Amino acid sequence: MPISFFVRSGDALLNCAMWTPAKSRHEGIVFCHGWGGGTPYDDLLRMLSERGYTVLRLEQRGYGASSGKADLSLWPVDMAACAAALMQIVKKVWAMGQSTGGTMALVSAAQYNCFAGAVGIAPFCSLSRIVEDNKNARAILEARFGPLQEKHFRAANALEIVENLRKPALIVQGTADDSVPYEHGKLLHQKLSGSQHRTVDGGNHHLNNIDRGPVLADIIAWLENQK
Repeated sequence: MPISFFVRSGDALLNCAMWTPAKSRHEGIVFCHGWGGGTPYDDLLRMLSERGYTVLRLEQRGYGASSGKADLSLWPVDMAACAAALMQIVKKVWAMGQSTGGTMALVSAAQYNCFAGAVGIAPFCSLSRIVEDNKNARAILEARFGPLQEKHFRAANALEIVENLRKPALIVQGTADDSVPYEHGKLLHQKLSGSQHRTVDGGNHHLNNIDRGPVLADIIAWLENQK
């Protein structure tokens, strides 16, 4: 079972769950949820812990038990605060997330030296593109964050920001994703020199309509192969 605690990020207290390995490999993972705040990848996080990773899953400010007002532009800031907390007990930290969290994992790795690289599962390539491609996206996002502002579009423009990313990156995308079209992952992969793109044939947004065991195994194998 994970332990629960809070990490301070500016004026917010972030509710976190942490899986600690029996034998540490001295590497950590900061995992970020999507815009809905769900946690459909705890199976992956448990597996990572079993392989020696210290894994921290945060609730962004304004979500769940975290304090503060939800603000998409501060997601990378909050991920970096969690990485700083992990760096007290590990030597290397990876950014990881799903959907919006996957986008922000890539952005965070590009913007903060505390991250060794990133894994983005079903990330959108930019906020402007996803509100065009997903007719429900703007209403969902504005219900959570209020009217979308320029700061949100800047912070979530992964397609532009990742041009500065010179770290290992893995993008995992299902071909039947009806929330974030498959093209988003392809565009990010094309921007990221040296990145890997793990296509999941027939996979939906949460990859819960397929046998996800091989996909999760590939994510872990990719991480373990990074030096």
